[in-house]
Amino acid sequence: MKKLPIDIGEIASMMEMADFESNGYLDTQTGKTVLLPPELVDLEFQDDDELDDLPEWEKELVPIARAIEEGSERYVLIPDFPSYEAYELMAEFAESLTDPQLCDRMAIALDGKGAFRRFRGVLERYPEEEKRWYAFKEAAMVERVRQWLEELGLEPVEKNAESKNNK
Repeated sequence: MKKLPIDIGEIASMMEMADFESNGYLDTQTGKTVLLPPELVDLEFQDDDELDDLPEWEKELVPIARAIEEGSERYVLIPDFPSYEAYELMAEFAESLTDPQLCDRMAIALDGKGAFRRFRGVLERYPEEEKRWYAFKEAAMVERVRQWLEELGLEPVEKNAESKNNK
């Protein structure tokens, strides 16, 4: 297992944002994440004149975008966290509730279109359960990231632990 300083929280955030236009990648050599905007993901690299119009920060990402386009195994696309899995996570959390009134409200909130918004709306009225939800969700996302990294043969190490070992 290859050990790298990987920011698990950052990868979890990218998994949740994967429905947006940008693509997140993990650099399997450094452990850093890269967010490529859609104009670089879709850019044809045969004509370097197209690159002149890009802002400087995007020009710095061009070598990475080229490597990805050429099939480099160094950069791995960070998978998305599909909405059906997010819904299942909310339902799992709702099953853990013990307050009968809150359970009833959650059952209504999770039924049908708009469940995500209603779920958050119900939790806003229960601050302690809202805190518990965010801790529950974070733990589930961390576990999902760790499983994905394990599939890649990568083991995250704390950046502080790495710097202590280098002293």
